[in-house]
Amino acid sequence: MIVCGGGSAGLAAAVASARLGAPTLLLERCGFCGGTTAAAMVHSLDAVKSCRDPATQVVRGIAADLIAELAAIGGLAADDNPPETLVVHPEYLKVAADRLLRRAGVHVLYHAPVVDAVTEGRRLRGVEAALRDGRARFSARVAVDATGDADLAYFAGVPLRIDPELQALTLWFRLGDVAGDDDWRTLEEACRSALHEAHVQGKVEIFGGPWVIRLACGEVTLNCTRVYGNPVDPLELSAAEIEAREQMMLLFHALRRRVPQLASSRILCAGSQLHIRESRKVIGEYVLDERDVLDGARFEDAVAVGAWPIDIHSTNRFVGVHPHKESPPEPYEIPYRCLIPLELDNLLVAGKPISTTHRAHGSTRVQGTSLATGQAAGVAAALAAKLNVRPRNLDPQLVRAELLRQGAVITAGATAELVGSLPRQSRSTTSSTQATERERACEQP
Repeated sequence: MIVCGGGSAGLAAAVASARLGAPTLLLERCGFCGGTTAAAMVHSLDAVKSCRDPATQVVRGIAADLIAELAAIGGLAADDNPPETLVVHPEYLKVAADRLLRRAGVHVLYHAPVVDAVTEGRRLRGVEAALRDGRARFSARVAVDATGDADLAYFAGVPLRIDPELQALTLWFRLGDVAGDDDWRTLEEACRSALHEAHVQGKVEIFGGPWVIRLACGEVTLNCTRVYGNPVDPLELSAAEIEAREQMMLLFHALRRRVPQLASSRILCAGSQLHIRESRKVIGEYVLDERDVLDGARFEDAVAVGAWPIDIHSTNRFVGVHPHKESPPEPYEIPYRCLIPLELDNLLVAGKPISTTHRAHGSTRVQGTSLATGQAAGVAAALAAKLNVRPRNLDPQLVRAELLRQGAVITAGATAELVGSLPRQSRSTTSSTQATERERACEQP
């Protein structure tokens, strides 16, 4: 079995497949796993917890194993962050992912972007990757496209859609030497006021949020740049990368001048790539839509649970905070059919490109839900290969039974049983009367 892409979805798919005894090869274009969370420096595993009720965990299974590994090596950030998010350190995430893959027995090839697909009729016969010493072709009974942009599905000629209003792109960046004891909410409000003032004065044309994540004492990561373009068009993506770095510098200096806590701050690093929220999506046997998300849909073939709001960073040059968390949905189910693209018999898709509408994608695209759909795709691929059946002909109840055996959540009603099951994060104190505790917290790895 081949998994293309080592982000949240691909990591879960590869581990799930290997744990079922299927020989599994993971092809990843970067030199590490972690996808958007690591490469684009998007630190939060959104939708592991319910946005409506952060005490409720809606994604478990391999996600829980990953979180436990992160907790064991000190990779969970202090809990001075929005309660609905689970903030992780991207460098620790790379290590945790490597360990899960190694323990499961997954064969990993890094620096191996997928560049073509070999098809014969309705079957995928091979996957071509560009290795450092030339192109190589790999074959498998079943493959999982977890590339984030449906690259393998695109090369294989699967029916796809690219919506005309693709979400905005963002370059996340981290600041060090942040002063003061303000919590994330206070600092976030100060940053928003500062950029709004700069916008009114004509100093800043466009920005999002800002949204603040505190990774460690004296360090914050900012989600505030906002650029536009089709991320699967090489020219548009290159132009967006260049524009985003210029925008980062402009916003950074605007914040330094207007936010006292950031007056002596400096840029520590930025994502090695843009945060791509939306690009290609497959057209599958079922297309999840906005009503499914908002109505808490239930399906007989449900294999994953989502719980994030319809979160769309629009292309209309909207400035500031777009409405999305005011009325978060109840947990809803995602059917197996969303993972099965039309017209190809031995390919499954996981993560961002699963079969949804533009609006529903605003909820399903995040990392926690991608971990869930990835585990489902990996289980289905391994079972299909083992039983020598097409994934679309595989009984979804077999997939559901194995997911339950692996500790995953597949029904929205089961999430209420999981309150309090996440590892505790180290609390970062903010009160001036707790300076000693804060200093001790800063000394932790």
